[in-house]
Amino acid sequence: MKRSASSPPSLVARIVRALVVVVWALLPLLGSTSVARAQGLKIKVRGSAKLVAHASRDHVGAAADGTVDLVLSGALSDDAGQPLAGETVTVHVRRESDPRDAQAIEGLRGARSCDRGTDRPPTAYAVRVAGPADAPEVVTVTDDGGRFCFRARLAADRHIAHLAWRGSALVDASDVDVAFDLSRQTLLLRYDPTPMVVTLDSPRTSFEVAALVEEEGATHAQPRLELALTNEQNVELGRAVTDSSGRARFIAETAKLGPPGRGELRVSFRGDRDTAFATTVAEIERRVKVSVRVPAAERGELTAQVPEEGIALLVDVTSAAGPVSEGGVEARIGETVIGAAPVERGVARLTLTFTSPGNEALVRLRYAPSAPWFEPLGDSTVRVPIRGPSLLSKAPILLAGVAVLVFFLVGRVASKNSKPEPAPAKAAEAEARVGKPRLDVVRHAARGESGWRGQVVDAHEGTPVPDARLWIERGTFDGQRILARAQGDRHGRFELPPFEGVVGDEQIACEAPLHARLVQPLPPPGELSIAVVLRRRAVLARLVSWARRRGAPFDVKPEPTPGHVRRAAANDPATARWAEAVERAVFGAGHVDARVEGEIDRLAPTPGAPPRASEADDAPTDEDDRR
Repeated sequence: MKRSASSPPSLVARIVRALVVVVWALLPLLGSTSVARAQGLKIKVRGSAKLVAHASRDHVGAAADGTVDLVLSGALSDDAGQPLAGETVTVHVRRESDPRDAQAIEGLRGARSCDRGTDRPPTAYAVRVAGPADAPEVVTVTDDGGRFCFRARLAADRHIAHLAWRGSALVDASDVDVAFDLSRQTLLLRYDPTPMVVTLDSPRTSFEVAALVEEEGATHAQPRLELALTNEQNVELGRAVTDSSGRARFIAETAKLGPPGRGELRVSFRGDRDTAFATTVAEIERRVKVSVRVPAAERGELTAQVPEEGIALLVDVTSAAGPVSEGGVEARIGETVIGAAPVERGVARLTLTFTSPGNEALVRLRYAPSAPWFEPLGDSTVRVPIRGPSLLSKAPILLAGVAVLVFFLVGRVASKNSKPEPAPAKAAEAEARVGKPRLDVVRHAARGESGWRGQVVDAHEGTPVPDARLWIERGTFDGQRILARAQGDRHGRFELPPFEGVVGDEQIACEAPLHARLVQPLPPPGELSIAVVLRRRAVLARLVSWARRRGAPFDVKPEPTPGHVRRAAANDPATARWAEAVERAVFGAGHVDARVEGEIDRLAPTPGAPPRASEADDAPTDEDDRR
């Protein structure tokens, strides 16, 4: 059953839709000449690993041979922060001045566990040496907390350690390089507190870092160190000097932090005579509040227009970081969505379509983000002046009615003076198509022409359908991708631009505020005639179809009605409520738009639920496009 644009899909529905899109995307591969290779294609969803490590020296003074104890510790976790226990991390250490230094090789061959006391079993961190004799590797096994550690006797010099984890069935492999200097005291930099979410709404923000010297397993504050703060693009955000408590405070301009999204903050010390260089990285998410406004309304330049014909509204979408180019804006009156549009370069172009008495309407504008780092600041309310349709705008309808009346009168007089002739086969076929949603190719594109153009009409009346919305879509792994879109004018005319990369599985979709959606395979470029049915007729047709499939007592001659189905479902309250809702919508005075149609379809009985008139349950709505 098709849902309305305002109702979010359930998790199960999203999973099913994703699987359908995957299968649909693989069908061309299965039908190609490389079918053998396509059958072996597998789709896997894997996580990522985070491998962190820290090196320090255990003894301040070097031994007679110029060596000191290296203590290299670290942790392995997945992208959800869960430790990866019992995993093997391989470490290769080389001296920076001489990668094949014999002293370093000998020290690594004697690598051992970090546990020295009797209160902790020596297998808490399993350590062994592997690899060739001239290039040994230290193999460590993580404990229950994902931690690992080993000790080795190395020269008091600069070294580089390469740590690698080969991954698992569900998590990708990871590796990292750690540079350290055992000739100087080890510096440990730590954020206090560690930043995770940084807001860009204020002109400045602050970060605090503690600098600690680590020796003999103990730490103490290190004053008078100049630290530098940069982002992931190596843009310097500030410098600060640690005080007597070893703390430094950075005041950074948020304009330099980077755009909204994920990033990094790096604090580094370049090293001096006594203290080794050090760097610490914090993974952050930069967020910003997004506001919407209508400049024309603020200047009092909005003019009264007819809401049934569509009111164009230009909305600015901005933030403290500048114009926003993601997400969408939707307009509501009460809880009814009357218009929506994507945000492009800080602007959303909405077309509001609704019915309302009076001379103005109170419209609420709401920003719908496409990423978590864009946060709506709140709804914005706009008073939109409106007016009723003029008599001149109704003149074409009156003239069309007079023309139809004259046509029937002339035909009635002519039929009295002529004998009836059997209708040709083509005329009978055309008559059978009246009242059904359809897409006809009027004329194929001539040489030099491109794109699709034509007119949208009512399938029963044959009159133009104003303000129709059309788009061309293609199924992807993430849902539906919109390749081209167009908005019909008040006479139902439209023009869809051409696009590159036509593969043959595209579909064209069309709907209007009061007309149900029609989705068909995309025909070749040319002139089209698209007939759509009123949503009021569509919900009635689905009830009649359902009753005929169910049979007695719901199906009667000549045709079941909502009232008959309601009375026949006296012992089935759910079916009775659905039939009553259809009866109110079809024979009531109000309009049946997408919201009303969706509410009625949600009431339909689950067993043997009525099919959609457009047979396009999975076609994307405006809300899907915003996601």
